[in-house]
Amino acid sequence: MRIILLAIILIWTSNSVIAQDKILVPPGTMKLQDSLYIDNAPVTNMMFLEYLTAKHSLRERGFTKFSELHNSSREQFDAIITMYPTFLKNLNQDESILTKRHYFENIKFKYSPVLRISKEQAIDFCKWRTEMVMYLWSSMKKSDIRNIKYRLPSKSELVSAKEHFASLDQLRIDDGRNPMKFKTDKIVTDFVIYNISEFTDSEEFYGENWKKSTPAISPNDVTGFRC
Repeated sequence: MRIILLAIILIWTSNSVIAQDKILVPPGTMKLQDSLYIDNAPVTNMMFLEYLTAKHSLRERGFTKFSELHNSSREQFDAIITMYPTFLKNLNQDESILTKRHYFENIKFKYSPVLRISKEQAIDFCKWRTEMVMYLWSSMKKSDIRNIKYRLPSKSELVSAKEHFASLDQLRIDDGRNPMKFKTDKIVTDFVIYNISEFTDSEEFYGENWKKSTPAISPNDVTGFRC
């Protein structure tokens, strides 16, 4: 079984897996190399909120991993995937301008990049997404299902992605003066870089940000991520 490494985000509640040249391609991603797909844009508030809500529901049911849940009963699994979250947890900070502007709760910003998250949360999100997508793909019972692993991309991969999609005229750079001014869409077809820094698989950050600062600690108002 072929293993592919993905730097992607998949919204399993609103997209379906599609076939491209008879190979399943995770939705919302763009092909960078033969075995590497990268998400079009950083993880959004809505996507991260789904993760927080599902994790909270798992804990209430006595599970620590999604794989434990879907192996227990279909009814419990259905209860998870039909939940629509109404608020973000563990992100509010009194000193944050984003919190004061209700950046995390306001539906207006649901497609904006999630900020004020820790790198540990970002890594856990990718692990959780791996379990979720592998379950959904396996339930399709198709012969071309492959193993996938969600992870933070390296800085060099993000640099390569910017150069690659720029050469294809598929790059969009949003230099809005703050996250409330970013132009976001439900469906993204280009490779989008917002005016934020992004976590990578090392101690390095990728990209300049709207505060023109070097992130020293996290969570903060300028750092997001894509798996």
